[in-house]
Amino acid sequence: MTTTINASPTNGLVQTADGSGVLKVQSNGKTTNALAWVNFNGTGTVAIRSAYNVSSITDNGAGDYTVNFTTALSDANYSSCASASFAADAALVGFVSSTTSALRITTDYVTSFSAATTPLDAQYVNIAIFGN
Repeated sequence: MTTTINASPTNGLVQTADGSGVLKVQSNGKTTNALAWVNFNGTGTVAIRSAYNVSSITDNGAGDYTVNFTTALSDANYSSCASASFAADAALVGFVSSTTSALRITTDYVTSFSAATTPLDAQYVNIAIFGN
């Protein structure tokens, strides 16, 4: 599923490959690079600005998106980092669910940290996925 380059203190530099086009850089068996990332416009017709290992974004409704991976990850126990913003205001990003083939998130408009949030499409959404 991936091309893996692993730096090991006992085996030196070891490379394995399967031709999928996904690259994993490892140190002692732990992946150190992003397995997928995306920058997309979540308003109107959702559009990917730039991405790696992300095939598409599904718009599930106001402030609700599914990020679909081009090549499935090895497991669903990955770490997701995300940010989102509207034209001039901050947004709160929530993680709904994760599978090996997709990550579902929500973006909410925040007026203050003590106020209720409102689901709203974000103009800028950035997500990075790390894991093995």
